[in-house]
Amino acid sequence: MNYSVQFFGLPSDQYLPLTVRAEELGFSGLWLADHVVTPREYTKDYPYAASGDPGYQATTPLTDVAVTLGYLAGRTSKITLGSGVFVLPMRNPFHVARSFAALQNLSAGRLLLGIGTGWMREEFEAVGENFATRGARTDEALQILRLLWSDSEVSFDGKHYSFPPLHFAGAPSLPIPFVFGGHSPVALRRAARWGSGWFGPNLDLDSSLELIKLVDDARIAAERDDEVFTHYVRLVGDLTMTNVHRYAQAGVEHLVFSPFNRPGIGARLEDRLEALEEVAADLQIGSH
Repeated sequence: MNYSVQFFGLPSDQYLPLTVRAEELGFSGLWLADHVVTPREYTKDYPYAASGDPGYQATTPLTDVAVTLGYLAGRTSKITLGSGVFVLPMRNPFHVARSFAALQNLSAGRLLLGIGTGWMREEFEAVGENFATRGARTDEALQILRLLWSDSEVSFDGKHYSFPPLHFAGAPSLPIPFVFGGHSPVALRRAARWGSGWFGPNLDLDSSLELIKLVDDARIAAERDDEVFTHYVRLVGDLTMTNVHRYAQAGVEHLVFSPFNRPGIGARLEDRLEALEEVAADLQIGSH
């Protein structure tokens, strides 16, 4: 079993010591959740909670995913660095291509580019992007990223983006894997068509297994079922070996969890380091 941690809403000075310690303890990956802004008022329509509430406030600290992962890349050597997940249609694809190509090269190929289309309409409106066309723009942006990273002269003429022939110097020296979030039929088909992995939402095991089956069926339909593909599944419930065994017995090979979203864990760095070490000990991470 492989284990990854997901961080979100931390003070900026905590990302480095927590990531370094996670690598030392034997966690295989780190994922940073992504938002650009949080409007003071927005519709509580988070798709992975029955209440619709995402569980964070407008005052929750946010970080730039690419910049933060780049900073962490320079102080680590083994842990994979993932965006879990990066809201692609809120960004210019050229800027995305440049940032993540640099990150892949500077990290010696440890990037996993997790991509989603976003859910908060008000966030899109705040940054001046069209919420309704986010899916179509994501599909075009994915084509553009692949073109720009091909190390060839390329051009593109789409409905939402177009550019004349150009060369994107500084392409990734190693391919950047796409990992897709989401649970809608369109999101699952996008993962099957474009992805090297699927980043599961915060759902119970049975729901995750149903989605894994849908993704795998879509990969068969796309004739991509013989390619390497990883399901990054959220561990829901207690962070115990008993719970982990449930996932292992169901065939899950990579678990992702947020180690600080448990009752009684303080917000100080010392509290979170201790919580991380306790989880590693309880799950016997790094001992096998």
